[in-house]
Amino acid sequence: MDMNSVTQIPRLLVARCQLFLAGERGASMVEYALLIGLIAMVALISVTLFGDALGDKNSGIAGSIMSATS
Repeated sequence: MDMNSVTQIPRLLVARCQLFLAGERGASMVEYALLIGLIAMVALISVTLFGDALGDKNSGIAGSIMSATS
């Protein structure tokens, strides 16, 4: 790889990023990022609120399976 190639790579990356962000694809990407963030927040809140109850339920099911197979 020669020096000319090395200096052109960052320029090409910047140019591609500018094209991506300038188009409507960039707006869609922001919407998807917000949607993913919202889903992650709902999942985190759900696990925080219902985590212990679900853990107890799973432990009970696992105990039932262990006693049935023993």
